[in-house]
Amino acid sequence: MKKNINIFFIFTLCLGFACSDDEDSNDDLGFDRAEMLVSLAENLIIPNFESLQASVSNLQVTVDDFVASTNENNLSSVRQAWVEAVIDHQHCSAFGFGPADLALGSYASVLGVFPVSESKVESALNNPGFNLAGSFDRDLRGFYAVEYLIYGNGQTDAELVAGFDQERKDYLTLITNELKTTFDGIVNEWNSSYLQEFIASDGTSAGSSVSLLYNEFVKDYENLKNFKVELPAGLTAGQEGADGTLVEAFYSGISRDLIVEHFENSKNIYLGMSRDGQEIVGFDEYLSSVTGGPELVTTTLESIDGIDSAISNLPMGRLSDQVEATELIILRDLLQDNTANFKSSMSSLLGISITFNSGDGD
Repeated sequence: MKKNINIFFIFTLCLGFACSDDEDSNDDLGFDRAEMLVSLAENLIIPNFESLQASVSNLQVTVDDFVASTNENNLSSVRQAWVEAVIDHQHCSAFGFGPADLALGSYASVLGVFPVSESKVESALNNPGFNLAGSFDRDLRGFYAVEYLIYGNGQTDAELVAGFDQERKDYLTLITNELKTTFDGIVNEWNSSYLQEFIASDGTSAGSSVSLLYNEFVKDYENLKNFKVELPAGLTAGQEGADGTLVEAFYSGISRDLIVEHFENSKNIYLGMSRDGQEIVGFDEYLSSVTGGPELVTTTLESIDGIDSAISNLPMGRLSDQVEATELIILRDLLQDNTANFKSSMSSLLGISITFNSGDGD
């Protein structure tokens, strides 16, 4: 009987330790996850959102000027401001949690949807009773609805300006104001209560800051592969062929540039690098603290180098005109190969569950 009691005691003691450590069940050699969260939040996430807030504010100013005086010079200013904002968007789209998790989903899944629905935009702007705040449609708002309005589809600049009636001005103002309100709110919340909440939740269970950041990082990387490369190239199951209208930024033609910027932010999160090149604590350092992690880091760095080369080899000019290029297929394949590094292997070694549903099967 005494032996049974001792066995029960030992079992209970072990179970107690197992339960207390279950949330963080990886051999991380004392890695300080809170330090990583502080480093990424203060040197990457918040500065990137502040840059986006500033560029969206500038976009609103140029839109107001264009609406007040609708001419080609002011249209050019709006376009320049839009390009700056949508590039900044590439450096924030992986942070769609916390303040950036909007009522309809992560901000990028609400305000960064492409291709935009031209028919929905035209219907909305010609509907005096249209209520943007009450609409669940995502493909008539955000960055790419602005793009459609200010670049048009086939018109000359003179024709675009001449056709910019009051309804188009009002709608452009409406969707630009939604962008500004959204990013003002995100930045304000990060700089008030959410930063400390983010740092404090340094476990690895679902809902923790580490899990939220990791899952959004992986999902954002897959969005790059699936929607910015694979889909326009016609490589998704069920597609009949390539379709240039499916690229990001179809109207402006800066799709290639946005792929470059998007992957740059993926690297910054993984490698621990601020947008201005300052070394910070990233996921690679976290991986290097666990058994098998250094080997995965080496493998992943090789994959990243290959992806960088493939991106640099993409044809210059409008990607929408070159979606059947072999270079795009090569890039898709390399991005796909690296998905296992970022997703299944990294998730397993760090003990972080994948909490979103993707069709990749990795």
